[in-house]
Amino acid sequence: MKRTRLVVVSFVSIICLLVLFAFIRSLGTTYIEASHTSYEINGMKNGLNSTKFNKAIDSYTKKHKISAIKVFSVPVVDGGNDTSTRMYVYGEKRKLPAGTKATKNEFMTSDIRYPLYFIGHTNSSSIEKMFKKNGIQYEKVNESWNWGILNFLETNQVFNLILLTFLILGIVLLLANLRELKKINIRSLLGMSNFEDAFRSFLSDQSYFVGVYLIGLMILALYMQVSGFTNTYRIMLYFAFVLYLIAAAVMIFVAIIRARIHSRQTIVNAIKGDMRSQMSFYINMAIKIVIEVFVCVAFVSLLGTLKQDRQLKDQLSIWTKGKTYYTVNLASIQSTAEETKQLNHKAAIFFKYLENHGGMLANYQGWSSDQGNFSDLFSGHVLSVNANYLKVNHVIDPDGKQVILPKDMHTTYVLIPTNQYAGRQQILKSYREYLWLNSAEKKMGVKLHIKAIEIKNGQQLFTYSTAALDLGYYEGTVNSAVVAVLSNESLGGTSQKNVDANSVWLTYLSNEAFLSPSVSTIQKGMKFARITNYIGSIINTKSYAMKQLATVQNNLRLLVTVFGIALSIVVIENIALNSVYFSNNRKKIAIQRLLGTHFLKIFRKFIFLIFVLSLVEAGIVLLITKDQTIALALFVLSNFGEFILLRIQSRRLNKKISSVIKGE
Repeated sequence: MKRTRLVVVSFVSIICLLVLFAFIRSLGTTYIEASHTSYEINGMKNGLNSTKFNKAIDSYTKKHKISAIKVFSVPVVDGGNDTSTRMYVYGEKRKLPAGTKATKNEFMTSDIRYPLYFIGHTNSSSIEKMFKKNGIQYEKVNESWNWGILNFLETNQVFNLILLTFLILGIVLLLANLRELKKINIRSLLGMSNFEDAFRSFLSDQSYFVGVYLIGLMILALYMQVSGFTNTYRIMLYFAFVLYLIAAAVMIFVAIIRARIHSRQTIVNAIKGDMRSQMSFYINMAIKIVIEVFVCVAFVSLLGTLKQDRQLKDQLSIWTKGKTYYTVNLASIQSTAEETKQLNHKAAIFFKYLENHGGMLANYQGWSSDQGNFSDLFSGHVLSVNANYLKVNHVIDPDGKQVILPKDMHTTYVLIPTNQYAGRQQILKSYREYLWLNSAEKKMGVKLHIKAIEIKNGQQLFTYSTAALDLGYYEGTVNSAVVAVLSNESLGGTSQKNVDANSVWLTYLSNEAFLSPSVSTIQKGMKFARITNYIGSIINTKSYAMKQLATVQNNLRLLVTVFGIALSIVVIENIALNSVYFSNNRKKIAIQRLLGTHFLKIFRKFIFLIFVLSLVEAGIVLLITKDQTIALALFVLSNFGEFILLRIQSRRLNKKISSVIKGE
């Protein structure tokens, strides 16, 4: 039992280290512990405008001689699913962890909806006043160490698993002390006080725990240095100290119990070597049932969370596939009727430039509308695109052939799913009005056609719309939507005379529907169309999705660590139960081994008991999860794992047969 005691103490120390590892991983390399004023930026009034946002933060930090650090995510490789965290410093310069400094392009094209950390002598009321003045929507983040630790513990059953870990530590130490009654009573007869004996036991447990703990902390610190977690040392050490205090408190409690468990009534049997304790066995059996049922249910819950996170990751992964596209949003500028007319014209020219340089149109605003509304071009279940979109995102007809249209087409094509194709005349009539085609025909003196093309039902089409993420549509795709394929020519051209049709392009521009694979192309197009003053910012369409994806990936890593902790708890608990069984039946088992009795015959009752327990546990899990596969896997793995542990521990017992028979 002494070896079991040491193994369990070491295991608990390792589990504490695993919890610390998961904690620093959840914080990330960009954790900023020097900040006591932090905010999650949620958006801006009148739409996102990164130029205005960056100018406001930069001016404020320079005025107050402080720093503000923006932490955001970017794709590691264009088209890949892995994310990397970047940091940008406003105001006073700050040293950043290696490899986290954002490039100018990464910063300028990132979404503003990321955490912002203020460092320096300022106060939250002053910062929030600046936010309100500039129409910045925010949510304050509590960055205290205790809050950060509690928030971590409440995630993914971590707190409950730690509670179980220390519960098992206490149980195993108590059972080990019962096993050492002979030693304790002999020490008492020799004049050693109960306090001194308990204190020696406490120091022994502490030495093993602290020894493993310190070695693990040094390895963890080395990992943190190599991996760039340079801002998390102090909070990690603080959390490590909290875990140590809890472990020490458990050991002190056990030491107090040890000092009070022996008396004159226990001396004779203990000295004879009678260390049986049926009560200890039944107590441990009850605790085994409680712990394994809890761990199994928690395990199933974690598997469910893991499945959900994987599904979410798969959905978000759609954003990372393929080429990165950038879009622009309009600045919030009050304009006269004449200025709006000019802006309509400039928007048309701007899109024409982007289209000629590989740009796309992708506009979908029907997230909150009826999915059966195909008549409303701007707010219904309709995706407006240009011909370039069809080259990048395949749309097929009922025969499975890809629909390809010329870039400079003079006809507006409406791709309608088969199940809606019968109503094409009403759809075409509605779109003709939305696109001002009759007005364009009169003013430009040309005939503008709009035609329907039948396409296959059930096609998933990517929208490139970051609004989808806010509304919970993480895939960013629409199913069986009508696709309107436009061009400047199909709407009558870009002439200033084509006032009404040009307004369509301004609508799409305000919806962030203009896309380009190149930032420089957008910048040149803005200058060409003389629209620079009206543009709020250039945004990487993947930026906001990267934030969501990074959160999911961190959660997945945490779940894997929690799985490891849960498995360790189950192993420790089974070792403890087996050890108590051996303690109560050592002589009987040893004699049967000397007589050549087979392993299965010696332990048949215990194996049957484990079989029944695992059957009960599997039944409980089946009732809760309704999943036969998980219940069956639990039943098989539980019995197999217990059989292996029993085999290993029984071999150790075989090596000490003579000592066991003598009661030593």
